[in-house]
Amino acid sequence: MQMKQALRIAGIGLLAGAAMSMAAAPMLARGGADSFGSRGIFATDFATLDANGDGRITEEDFAARAAARLAEADTDGNGKLEAAEIAAQVLARFEDRADRMRGDPATRAEAMAARLVEARDTDDDGALSPEELAPTKGYGRVVDRFDTDDDNAISAAEYDEAKAAITARADKRGMGPRGGHKSRW
Repeated sequence: MQMKQALRIAGIGLLAGAAMSMAAAPMLARGGADSFGSRGIFATDFATLDANGDGRITEEDFAARAAARLAEADTDGNGKLEAAEIAAQVLARFEDRADRMRGDPATRAEAMAARLVEARDTDDDGALSPEELAPTKGYGRVVDRFDTDDDNAISAAEYDEAKAAITARADKRGMGPRGGHKSRW
């Protein structure tokens, strides 16, 4: 359960940059999936998450990645994400699986975006600021979850080890492309 919760937090944190993967109410929180079926922070390669290129992923790297993704998704440049901007990000993630989805992908994306705004818009302005998009318990919790040597950072080896373990568990449960699991969407 802690792993699932950590991945959801990571997804929202990273989405704070890109209608947060990525993980989107449920979709944004979980993040997308890469070609190996990895989700959350593991759907992004280590080098991309290591924003400053020092060979370690830290809270600052997550915050920098989130800020970059927010700027990318913020099409009107106001520093916040409105439901329409979030829906566009979610819909883009749906492209690779639209053929397996029930219902209209755009309608689903709009509903997910509306739920995310409703759940996280603490100032009731109809948009999500970087603070509202950030994980409620901070990026440190994500780092702590995968930092096995207690240096407050995730090394490439720790990242690879955690990704392999998560992928193996998903394969065992029959999830992901190798397990033949179809998207519930």
